[in-house]
Amino acid sequence: MPHSEILLFPDGQVLREGSTVMFCSIFPTETNNTDMFFNNTSYKVINISTQVKAIRVENIKATNGYGVNFYSGDSDDAAVNYVTFPPEKPQDFRCETKDMRNVSCSWKIRRAPNLNEEQRRKYTLLISDSRAVSWNPKSNSTACSFEVVPQQIHYNITLLVTNSLGRESETDIFNIKDRVFPVPVLLDVAAGVLDSVVVLQLNGSFKGLLLSCQLEIEPRVPIEELDKNGSDSVQNYTFRLQNLKPSTQYYTKGRCAVQGNNWGQWTEQILCFSEPLVTIDLWRRIRDDPNRTVTLVWKSVSSNSSHIKAYEVCVSNRNPQRSVCMYVTQKQTEVPLDLHMCNISVRAIIQSGLSIPSHITISPAYTAGIPKEKRIWGNAKEFQLTWMRDSVATCDYIVEWCMLGIASPCNLQWRKVPVNQTSLNLDAGNFKAGVQYTFTIYSCSAEGHRPCEKRIGYVEEQEPMKYPTLDTNPNITWSSVNLKWSFNEEDPSHTGFITGYEITVQEDSEAGSDLSPSKQFVDDPHSKSFTVSGLEEDQLYTFHLAACTSAGCGPETTGTFRTRKNYYLLMAKILIPLLFLVCCCICLWSNRSTLRGFPKETFGFLHIKALDLDEDLYEASEKIYSLRIEDCKWCDVEILPPTVAEKTWLASAEDPSCSFIGPKVTLPSFLTPSYHPTTILTNFTYMSSVQQDVPSELLETPKTEAMRQESEISGFSSDYVTSVAT
Repeated sequence: MPHSEILLFPDGQVLREGSTVMFCSIFPTETNNTDMFFNNTSYKVINISTQVKAIRVENIKATNGYGVNFYSGDSDDAAVNYVTFPPEKPQDFRCETKDMRNVSCSWKIRRAPNLNEEQRRKYTLLISDSRAVSWNPKSNSTACSFEVVPQQIHYNITLLVTNSLGRESETDIFNIKDRVFPVPVLLDVAAGVLDSVVVLQLNGSFKGLLLSCQLEIEPRVPIEELDKNGSDSVQNYTFRLQNLKPSTQYYTKGRCAVQGNNWGQWTEQILCFSEPLVTIDLWRRIRDDPNRTVTLVWKSVSSNSSHIKAYEVCVSNRNPQRSVCMYVTQKQTEVPLDLHMCNISVRAIIQSGLSIPSHITISPAYTAGIPKEKRIWGNAKEFQLTWMRDSVATCDYIVEWCMLGIASPCNLQWRKVPVNQTSLNLDAGNFKAGVQYTFTIYSCSAEGHRPCEKRIGYVEEQEPMKYPTLDTNPNITWSSVNLKWSFNEEDPSHTGFITGYEITVQEDSEAGSDLSPSKQFVDDPHSKSFTVSGLEEDQLYTFHLAACTSAGCGPETTGTFRTRKNYYLLMAKILIPLLFLVCCCICLWSNRSTLRGFPKETFGFLHIKALDLDEDLYEASEKIYSLRIEDCKWCDVEILPPTVAEKTWLASAEDPSCSFIGPKVTLPSFLTPSYHPTTILTNFTYMSSVQQDVPSELLETPKTEAMRQESEISGFSSDYVTSVAT
């Protein structure tokens, strides 16, 4: 070993998938290497000796064509190995020939091989009584071929598949005459006006075999078939197709077979057109008011339209039976009709005679129905129309629309669609954005065309150009405004489908100017009213109303309205305190005899202060003049003994302007030697905003003990002044 070289084993080997492999590194000198990697993954190192280290990898997985690496952490070199699986037995192994010159064999595999280049599988065809054909495919192909052995009829073919891990084989035994499936090498069509010639060409060694070839053309149902003896040269099978329609496209394909065997593969389908003579694409538009009239329009299809001199229009009535013809030079004419069914034909007058006529049947007037409208949306590329299949339709569908939308003149356009097709794509380049188009789909039957479905749509919607008309007299409450407006959301002149309305609410005040406007949306385009709630009373609001499409909202209409005053809330704020006050007075009066014997502390909770009226109540009171409040801070009550002049007075230390508000107050009789059962009780109410204690000096009078007892009875502080007389 070179002094500095590290050897890695195995290296460049093909390993079996799922096996357990020991990977070894041999170092030239002793080493303490602890890192060894397989597929860039570190594994536990096994010390074989001081110079030999190994790792154990279990259940290795199949790799791609580049293999999997193995290396030691102390070296820059790496070993590359390949992991694969043994070949599988070929499935559906079969051999056949198309021209009796080469035999093609094919098979199927369940699992594609994973290795390339030198490690790929090798395929070998073993031909009994002949030779072996080796074949190394460059890709995962599952077919190969060999030349027919001259004069050999019976074949025993064995397919052998091998790789470094094993081999598999499959055998096919056959008579080559039973495996002949001819395929035409050429399909040529020479189209005419009413007929066409189709040629199928075979090239092979079919001598001694009876061949049959078929030709299929659509939309014709019958299949043409020709029989001919085979030969060792090129053979042509010529088919002549008649009774074709001019200016019509056809699809044709062919196949051949040896009589007694299965048919070979179809050729590729070829599209061909019968030559145009002169054809008329005829359509009509019926108007029932004031008289029933049909407007005939048509397009002529000709290789040279300058040969057309005029057009012949013939109308055939069934009841009564009569026919009228006229000649016109334009591609449009009007014909009066009755209520019955009639047939109309148009054909061109050319130098060589008359073209093939174009027919259309006009249905009776009473059979015409009004189809329901459905909305469609186009895109930047196309208008895609779809409809339900009509069970009574026997001929082409007609799709009709006006090229200018609702604008005048109509510029009527139509398109024929085969009866087996229920969709049509129209190029969006022929339509304008923001214009509504109406598409009417007609189904065709023996009784004529009848409208079955209707579509309206835009190739591209735009914002509305019109604005709603807002009602100037909405229903207004103190907290809401019910907006009403008028707008024709079904107007076809709109630039898009109306999807709803946008309502913007802005409060017109100094405080509201700092607030962002609120937006409300009405999703129903047919709704013409909306209630904006949650508003403040007696406030001015501005409402902006705009109609919307999927592209956005259009111009706005504006209305300014003021909400009403909330008199119910104002009255509630006034009446509730008053009712409470009245109830308290009634309760005290009804229990006046009971209250005399209770101490002061018992009724401490009944300390009733002045009505606590908030700022709103003061403002409301000033407005309606329903309550006047004197601006007095507090009041004192002094009760004099019987010997002094009976009087009651009120005084304030801070506001000497206070005056008397009640009559005299006499000492209760039960405090005097003589007591009489008759008692007079008078209550007077005085409103004050400040409650203060009465100075004791003001209450010091003779009969002090009696007054203290009086105070214990009626001493709970109150703004109610009570005069008791006996």
